[in-house]
Amino acid sequence: MRKAKYRLLALLSVLALSAGGCGSDVSSRDVKTGDSAVDASVAAHTVTAEVNVNYTAQKLGSLISGTDGYKFEFADGGSEVVFNTIGTSSVSVRATDANGKSNTWAVNVNAIDSTSPKFSGIKDITAKNGEMADLKKGVSVEDNYDKNIDFSVDFDKQDKDPSAVGEHIITYFAKDSSGNIASRKATLTITGENGETETKQTTSKPEDSSKAEKKTTTTTKKQSETAATTAAADPNAKSPNVQFYQDRAVIAGDSIAYGFCAYGYVPYDHNIAKGSTALRQYDDTSLFMFDPTGTPLSFLDAIAAVKPSLLYISMGMNDVNLIDDQTYVTRYKDLINKVKQRVPDCIIVCCSITPITAASQFTDINNIRTFNATLKTTIEGLKDENVLFFDAYSVIVGPDGIYSPQENSAGDGVHLAAGCYQQLLDKLAVLLDSKGMKDKITQIEANRKNA
Repeated sequence: MRKAKYRLLALLSVLALSAGGCGSDVSSRDVKTGDSAVDASVAAHTVTAEVNVNYTAQKLGSLISGTDGYKFEFADGGSEVVFNTIGTSSVSVRATDANGKSNTWAVNVNAIDSTSPKFSGIKDITAKNGEMADLKKGVSVEDNYDKNIDFSVDFDKQDKDPSAVGEHIITYFAKDSSGNIASRKATLTITGENGETETKQTTSKPEDSSKAEKKTTTTTKKQSETAATTAAADPNAKSPNVQFYQDRAVIAGDSIAYGFCAYGYVPYDHNIAKGSTALRQYDDTSLFMFDPTGTPLSFLDAIAAVKPSLLYISMGMNDVNLIDDQTYVTRYKDLINKVKQRVPDCIIVCCSITPITAASQFTDINNIRTFNATLKTTIEGLKDENVLFFDAYSVIVGPDGIYSPQENSAGDGVHLAAGCYQQLLDKLAVLLDSKGMKDKITQIEANRKNA
């Protein structure tokens, strides 16, 4: 069981883009590059830790599987360790079990950077027509690892005339050397000569003036929407609403879920996912914090802060080797209930675990298949029209119906190639159309706006 976890931690570091060269700063003492400072004969354990974060021996030891009830101390008596360079290093700890038996362990630490840059000074801007607004004035970005990091500011792609009088959405974007992304939005308001904001042609005035016409064509409109939904229900059909759902989807989960953000399919403010996140411990704030709003938050607090109308959950690859399927779905149901308490009107999509390639030794493929079968039965058994099971496994699986083809792999046999995420979005849209979710999400958004 422990061996499988070691493979998991190594694989997760791939998507986090951690790379060679190692060292750590241990309290008041140094561990030089390549110096393990441990006896090669002692038991060795491998964990993944965040770069530039203080770890006590207890916090570091708790990352090792199967150590509930253990007490940990650094063998040299130090109080904390900070891994200030991405890469691997070793630390010697004294592990004492619940019966008082002690052993010295070598903890091989893979230090990664999975923390996004942080913006400060972003605020809405007002400028008069014809003035040049400095969109970067007063704005800065810092990173936990990179000393210097730049950022860009862009207008919405659908904004045809960014200089027109009215409101314009601008997006601040930064990416660190490890591939972590930060994205924040603000509003640029351009006023007319009298200081008033004119309404752009794309705002609601034309819509309001056409209410009477809309009423007379309601039947025709509904018929056309129904026809589109019916056509999209065909599993081989292409939904006309892929972009509608993609614009609204908030992605929550592990490194596979993070691929939606890493490959640019969703913005960072729709990302509540990172490597190593597991259903068994998603709520452990000592391990996982998320910052889609610019402030570090727990998994559930981040969901509540973003308040999605459509939430896509993808977790489980980090659970298949460490818990059984019944524990997995028990945790899943608990998560769903807590999300519904925080965001009662949210549509929740529970995604199955994607397949590995035949060459991968990460786990037995039947573990994944068992977890998925149990999850499907559980979600469908809830009989909740706002909670859906999405069979992502079948989207990624190859012609044999068991394994993922090599072309769908990001290289390690576990993570997904970029193109897989478009496939997932396309099939997700078909599922959502078949359940009438476009109209439901539109209504959710209208209700929130009028609340």
